[in-house]
Amino acid sequence: MTRRELLFLPGAGSLLGQVVAVSEARNLSFPLQNVAGAITPPDLFFVRDHFSEPELSLSAWKLKVEGRVARELELSMADLIESPTKKLEAVLECAGNAAGGSAASNAVWEGVPLPDLLRQAGAAHDAVSVVLEGADSGRLIRDSPHLPYSQVVPMTKCMQPESMVAFKLNDSFLPRKNGFPARALFPGWYAMDSVKWLRRIIVLGPGDRAADFEASGMSQIYNRVVKPAGSEPKIERLTGMLVKSAIAWPADNTKLPAGRHFIRGFAWTGAGLIRGVEFSSDGGKTWIPAKLESRPKTFSWVQWSYAWPAASGDYVLMSRATDAEGRRQPLTRDPARQDGYELNYCAPVRCSVR
Repeated sequence: MTRRELLFLPGAGSLLGQVVAVSEARNLSFPLQNVAGAITPPDLFFVRDHFSEPELSLSAWKLKVEGRVARELELSMADLIESPTKKLEAVLECAGNAAGGSAASNAVWEGVPLPDLLRQAGAAHDAVSVVLEGADSGRLIRDSPHLPYSQVVPMTKCMQPESMVAFKLNDSFLPRKNGFPARALFPGWYAMDSVKWLRRIIVLGPGDRAADFEASGMSQIYNRVVKPAGSEPKIERLTGMLVKSAIAWPADNTKLPAGRHFIRGFAWTGAGLIRGVEFSSDGGKTWIPAKLESRPKTFSWVQWSYAWPAASGDYVLMSRATDAEGRRQPLTRDPARQDGYELNYCAPVRCSVR
């Protein structure tokens, strides 16, 4: 697509030379039962903002690739569109998504492979990580300076073929709330690293510090903290998503008539494949295999269902996913965890049948 053609895209031309209105930071999610197919519509895609949406002019927006590179790049939206792109279906999940929660969405993404951009810039052979900086900024924690949102991602993940700078969601340009004009996308990892409103990619070498990332306090959150009894806590950065499933229907505390009901939901994992999903109507005491509605794909979720012959009574429904590596959802939260992330234990859904 040429720059001239970009001007005639629906909605794109109207943004050229204009400043996008600012909104407050948002925390939005929508019931999974409203997602009819495998793909989440843009208006049902969850939103997690750390700061207010930035003021952006599409005509002025640029993406810079800098740091430990042979040649710095400054790319416009048209440059991205005219570059070789790839499409990938992938699920994003908020690292703090509740067990059974709806802060997860699945979409078809399109963008420029991040390894291509790093190679084009001549990233140093000894590069260890990349800072991704968004156009949104603010104070993350009390007394921290006003700084842009940023994340640091290991070079090994950035060079994976699935990593990209995405500018389309479900064959349309990204909605503003989802990071328009472009965002980072790291399929298989929790969503905090897929920085929205991306404007800088900074390659770091050995010994380089991500000063703003540390000063903002971002290094203090999104960490896995495990403290077994009598031991010192072990702290690690969150990366790949844990295996998880959620019941999309029925909702918690639903009342149903006796009879046959189709329980349905979604299951996903990090870089592997979902092998199977089980259903329980007695709070996890017994499990029955559920039906996968499609062939599992790497990075995306799979729909599942179970035809439940429900008799009168009170029930606690659960689902449990297992992936191809043998990783299975736990029934309860690990008591050694001292953080609020990776909540992948089996969530109870209470149901009354009369």
